Amino acid sequence: MRRPLRLTVPVLLALSLAAPVLAQELPTDADDWTLQSAPERKAVVAGINFTSGLSVAARCVDGVYDVLITGLPEAPPRTMSRELGIQMGDAPEPYTSVWTVGTRRDTAFSRIPAVVARDLAKGGKFQVVVPATGSSRRTRYVMDVTPSSTAIEQTLTACGRPMIDPREVRAEEIDGNGQDGLPTSVAWQTVPRPTFPASVNGRSPTEGYVVLSCVADERGGLGECVTESEQPADYNLGRSVERSLTRARIRLTDEAATTGRPFAGRMIRFAVNFKMEP
Repeated sequence: MRRPLRLTVPVLLALSLAAPVLAQELPTDADDWTLQSAPERKAVVAGINFTSGLSVAARCVDGVYDVLITGLPEAPPRTMSRELGIQMGDAPEPYTSVWTVGTRRDTAFSRIPAVVARDLAKGGKFQVVVPATGSSRRTRYVMDVTPSSTAIEQTLTACGRPMIDPREVRAEEIDGNGQDGLPTSVAWQTVPRPTFPASVNGRSPTEGYVVLSCVADERGGLGECVTESEQPADYNLGRSVERSLTRARIRLTDEAATTGRPFAGRMIRFAVNFKMEP
């Protein structure tokens, strides 16, 4: 019997995530992307190391897509997510996105990995901004990245992700960066009610999150939804949430409505957090 999920904020799941072995094998003096594959793991990895100490990898492993950075200042203890500013090429300023902290506290996994990967493929000046915490100062890393449309595209293609997202091309506006819940411009009018999927090999997670991107219509419905990331993986959590969104509705907040910007055609990126009811 499937039991309902209780939406929660913030995420309570202590994720067990580690830096991939393939990323650790990349040459230490690389200023270009290295593409590696491991057919036995259904894995394709594009990675690059920098003299700053950071390493970046975009990978598809058994159908799961990730972008991760290692070598960051360690996240505070017990913190499960962190914000990083990402700036690529000619972008006028960094955009802030939410990343999940790995079991190694200097490792972070993007919650919107395909979005970050497409930016990385453009090449140019790559900047990572780590906000200040109670124990460390704000840090900015500035690196040059060789354009890598071929290597990045192979990782995206291996996971069925497009190099160019047609929804982004058509979107009137894009809101959200993988944060918990909805972006501040919108609110739930009808909340999604996902059901817990069946167990896999007799095991089921008790809590986690799914990050999705959808396109809003004029009535607040959400269509063309794609699961950007989910934790834990391999339990069809994203599919369960996607099915529940057919009945969900969103609305503009009062403040956002005063701008007069169109609602229909707006792309929304958001996270649904859950915990199994006892």
